[in-house]
Amino acid sequence: MALAKGRFRFLIAAIGFAAFLAMNSFSLWGFSDLPQRAFGTDTSGYWTIPLQLSNVATFLLYCMGSRIVPHLTNRIPFPEAVLLISCGMILLLGFFLSSNLPLLVAAGILVGAGTTCCFICWEHVFSFGSPLQGEHRIIAGSAASILAFALLFSFGDGTLLFSVALLAFVNLALLYASLAAERRDLEEEPSAAPFKPATLSDLKTRFGKPLLCIVMIGIISPVLGGAALPQPLALEESCLLVLSANLLSALILGIIWFVFRRKTSISRTYVILFPLLVTALLLLPFIAAPFRIAIIFIGSFSFTFFSIIMMVWCITAAKQWHMGLTGVYALFGGVTYGSRMVGLWLASAISGSSLSQETQIFASVAILLYGCSLVMFVLARKGAEKTASDTSAATPSGTDVLREVCQQLVEEYGLSPRQSEVLDLLVHGYDVPSTAKKLFISENTVRTHMKKIYTLMDVHSKQEIIDAVNERCGERCGHERPNS
Repeated sequence: MALAKGRFRFLIAAIGFAAFLAMNSFSLWGFSDLPQRAFGTDTSGYWTIPLQLSNVATFLLYCMGSRIVPHLTNRIPFPEAVLLISCGMILLLGFFLSSNLPLLVAAGILVGAGTTCCFICWEHVFSFGSPLQGEHRIIAGSAASILAFALLFSFGDGTLLFSVALLAFVNLALLYASLAAERRDLEEEPSAAPFKPATLSDLKTRFGKPLLCIVMIGIISPVLGGAALPQPLALEESCLLVLSANLLSALILGIIWFVFRRKTSISRTYVILFPLLVTALLLLPFIAAPFRIAIIFIGSFSFTFFSIIMMVWCITAAKQWHMGLTGVYALFGGVTYGSRMVGLWLASAISGSSLSQETQIFASVAILLYGCSLVMFVLARKGAEKTASDTSAATPSGTDVLREVCQQLVEEYGLSPRQSEVLDLLVHGYDVPSTAKKLFISENTVRTHMKKIYTLMDVHSKQEIIDAVNERCGERCGHERPNS
């Protein structure tokens, strides 16, 4: 019975998230051909620009609200999502019937804000249960988006509004079902300590490095697209491009998470993808126009890949630092889509200049190469600081710091006194037999305590605990966490 219940929750979350991804692609993620077909070339900007601006502005409002009025904003904004998207769709229908431009602008504002609320709601859905369950749902939803994209090809251009409205309805219905399915579990959990808001120090030491990576990736995708092909892709080609990026991202992350059992972070992902991005930029001026779609795909894939990793990273960060998930994700979501808007503006400025097409391409490549290299320099510099921090933590004088960090973890995760003793010995290099002898308990009892510690701390091995302790030791010495 419990297994069937878990599969049902997994299924509704995956299908609902797939519908949400497709709805966003049709309305938010740069399908310029869609608003032109639906609203006409002269009026598409009255929909796209208000929608994108309200999307980013709502993210930032929730981010600021999590600090100023946390009791109002650090929650799941599902009622707001239903109200905003429903009203937006009604006004959009009114525009189709009357061709009244103010209705189209108002619809874009409401749908953009409602989309942000849905982003935050789905982030909370994925935070329920274990990290592995959240990762499974995100991967399945990204892969299942192929079914939602099929709506466009099934109904055609004449029913674009119907397709988007149907996806919006499925998204809201299954989002409600996912939240309702978890409601009983949330009510049964003991009340947690109040969330602490992010501070300016957090922005520098914990969030600065990943935010810098997100900004660069958000700018790269649209500028690469504008430089590679000045004319926008057809709607069907755009759909296939985004769908392929979703499927490839899901495949690669599925292998990393479920086959190799490796965790990912924003900064480490940037370091790994940096050679791919630089290679694409260097090859761009020398690739014939018909084949530049591959360069556009690299940009789209990078943005999609980082968006998924960002969702998982925000959940982990909010739990580790006991911050409100809404505030953390709103910060990163706002920066992600805000930087994408900057990239769109930059691409438009370059393509609208009087420069020749070849000069525009080289200008775009130069700007992106400089930005990518600058971010990589910052990451390399922080990596050197981390190495120095780890070296100092390995000296005898670091023993007290280790014990202080262990005590901090005990208080943060509510470990029992015996679990606290086991944790302290583990991070000081004791194995299971040595720990058992030290505490005068059996080895099986030590393993039982270790399993409970893993569960409470959301880790899967002793090495992950040691890494977490070393990271916090580095943070106490004034350095940034390596998993940021």
